[in-house]
Amino acid sequence: MKSSQTEETYVSDNRNKPLVLGDFWYVISQKWFDRWGRHVKYEGDHPGPIDNSDILLDPKISELKDEMLENIDFVFVPTECWNFLDKKYGTGNTHTPIKRKVIEFGEFSKQLKIDLSGIKIEMIYGEIKVKRIFCKSDTVGDLKEVMEDNFHLKSIENRLWLKKLPNNFIPLKDSEDKLDNYMLSGDSLVVIMETQTSDGKWSDKYSSAAKVLSNFERNSHSAFGSHNLNHSRDAGTDPISTRSMTQANLTRAVNGGLVGLNNLGNTCFMASALQCLSNVPALNQFFISDAYESEINEKNPIGNRGDLARAYGDLMKQIWCGNSSTVAPRQFKSVLGRCAPQFSGYLQQDSQELMSFLLDGLHEDLNRITNKPYINQEDDHENTADSVAAQRAWDNHKKRNDSIITDLFHGQYRSRLECPDCMKVSKIFDPFMYMSVSLPRKEEKIREIDVIWLDPERKRTRYKVVTPREGQVIDLLYSLEKVTGLSVDRMMLCELSQSIIESTISPTQKLRDIRDGRYSLCVFEREPNLDVIKVYNAHKGYTSYLKYFGDPFIMQVPKEQMSYRDFIIALYLKMSRYVRLTEESLQNEDALPFKIRVVNQFGVEQSHDLCDKEENLDVTMSNGKPVAYLALVWDLDSRDEFFNMEECNSMDYDDSYRLAKARKNEVLLEECIEMYCKQEILNEDNMWYCPVCKDFKKASKKLDLWRLPKVLVIHLKRFCYSRHWRDKIETMVKFPLHDLSLNDFMLSTDQNHIKYDLRGVVNHFGGLGGGHYTANCLSEADNKWHVFDDSHVASCSADKSVSPSAYVLFYVQQESGRVNGSSTLNNNGYEPMDVN
Repeated sequence: MKSSQTEETYVSDNRNKPLVLGDFWYVISQKWFDRWGRHVKYEGDHPGPIDNSDILLDPKISELKDEMLENIDFVFVPTECWNFLDKKYGTGNTHTPIKRKVIEFGEFSKQLKIDLSGIKIEMIYGEIKVKRIFCKSDTVGDLKEVMEDNFHLKSIENRLWLKKLPNNFIPLKDSEDKLDNYMLSGDSLVVIMETQTSDGKWSDKYSSAAKVLSNFERNSHSAFGSHNLNHSRDAGTDPISTRSMTQANLTRAVNGGLVGLNNLGNTCFMASALQCLSNVPALNQFFISDAYESEINEKNPIGNRGDLARAYGDLMKQIWCGNSSTVAPRQFKSVLGRCAPQFSGYLQQDSQELMSFLLDGLHEDLNRITNKPYINQEDDHENTADSVAAQRAWDNHKKRNDSIITDLFHGQYRSRLECPDCMKVSKIFDPFMYMSVSLPRKEEKIREIDVIWLDPERKRTRYKVVTPREGQVIDLLYSLEKVTGLSVDRMMLCELSQSIIESTISPTQKLRDIRDGRYSLCVFEREPNLDVIKVYNAHKGYTSYLKYFGDPFIMQVPKEQMSYRDFIIALYLKMSRYVRLTEESLQNEDALPFKIRVVNQFGVEQSHDLCDKEENLDVTMSNGKPVAYLALVWDLDSRDEFFNMEECNSMDYDDSYRLAKARKNEVLLEECIEMYCKQEILNEDNMWYCPVCKDFKKASKKLDLWRLPKVLVIHLKRFCYSRHWRDKIETMVKFPLHDLSLNDFMLSTDQNHIKYDLRGVVNHFGGLGGGHYTANCLSEADNKWHVFDDSHVASCSADKSVSPSAYVLFYVQQESGRVNGSSTLNNNGYEPMDVN
């Protein structure tokens, strides 16, 4: 550490350095790290030895608990930081350091990440067992070398066996194979080292290894317990086994389909989409019957060589034909990450985006068209009958796209554009795989807002007011005026971050630009037409940095001259409810328990002095601008003696805080689809080039449905983004469980008889950039509704699926759950599964 660096800046600077492949980083508990942070800022006691006990499942091998999140449960620090902290604070010998390696992931777009979870391996030789966490990038050769060192077998011929199922083992021969390739299910691997007998032979059919495993599984004190030794079976059959299953043994398990998916780290977005797709009967039967194998297109240049389809099929068979109540979809996620690097990490993702990629990827892997012909697209069908143009466009689409996904999920709409000047009309028929519908904005929002009064005896008061979501700040102020009686012209609205005023908000600002959750809203009562000085309370402690506490308040200085002493008295009166000053301190500046300092907007001290030699108050800076911010800087002893922190932080709650309710906000699904299909005028960023006018025009655009898919996926666009703001729409969308009809939006009359039943719903709970996904599905297993929440599966009533959290809806045509009345699927060589 450089002499000019503080301990805090040294650690902070090193934590921000870029990742380097092969480097090691260390994991530290967020709780201990927070204690250390307060200590180095002189705000807390010595943190004690580094303590990771709250995040460790097995301290002996540095195994972490499940679902640990960075910057919430733990932090990463590089090796030099760990060495520094370990030398200074030690670990108390309670556990080994949690050391993790920087690895590369992504098949096409290489990225670096720290391998947090690693791979837990139980190593067995004879009656000796050792457990250890390996890195995902470690190879079979690395594992063999470690086992030879542990069991002292370097000079003896040996080989490794990986346990797959009870009495089922596969050899680990390729020393360059990465261990991560074998993580097909479960959370750990069991590997046995076998040595040659004295006559140079190996055991017949690996019976000795099977016997060793059998003994250990009966031993309740085995390395991971008897339950976990069978984890590869409990977590579902692995893809190697399921792919070799015959049609005869592909029977549905007792709990087939009612299987949870373990959260591998922010993978609820993936699990929810997979559960909904798993409960689309025709798609499900196509995969678990192995019908997809004959349709894999390994030569498609924009496909994935069939890898995605195989991984998905293997996972479906684990869910429907295994004997487990949960499955760890590690292999599927690994393949998904190779095919789409954006899904390869452990950040929360969008479930709809995952579903869209998955359906498109399965389509390309299973496209029956091996050589796509060139199609001359007709972009204008103005003079062609709709029925002819639609069929021609659909036939052209099928010449290049023909798969189970096309059969089930693809529909067709007509897009009609009309030039506002020459009235030129352009009609295009395009396929769609899902409908992304906007939600009508009828929302009101309840906001919390505090008022700090001019009257120093009144406590800060918290209110709740109802505002339109899309209004201006003035709408909020008028709502507040109704419950407080305080006129709008006496309000100054600010955003507070703890004890600092982050910003002052203009009444003309958009409400959507207010950063919900990051800062609190506060109105300061003020006298109109007087300058405002914002005043903070702070202390320095043992550092040169100001640390702020308590409520800020405002001072308004009259335009006429004010003496410094009068200003001190005015300050005291503003704080009289929670500060007790002596008469001497009011008469003598040197006796004050605090120093008055000019600070800038960010709380940094300025050189300006408030008092000149004539004891007159000087509130004008050297640049001619008025003083805007002051800090009353206390030493810690004086603060504890004169400042009543509890009284300062106390707050009153108005009745509106308890009673405020937004009006019920509901829309029908039909209203959303109507918005999807309604005529609109294109904006300047999306203008249409008119071939007649030879110029870009703000044309009118109208969408109409023409051909309906067997499985209708509707994406409710709850997330809104712009350059300056993001928002989640919490509107309740009421959608039918049965008999959904789209007749009102169909241009063609050929399919007016079609109705849909709901089969699944992806739910999203929480706000932007995170939250949690679940799925509600009608299961073929028992024809009942269930909620799938990662590994947890529970029955629920059908009406629970209709909620404000609904995000993606899966509808299946009545009497048409299988393609073309099952005829297409039967032509592909399998019979529909008996749903009973």
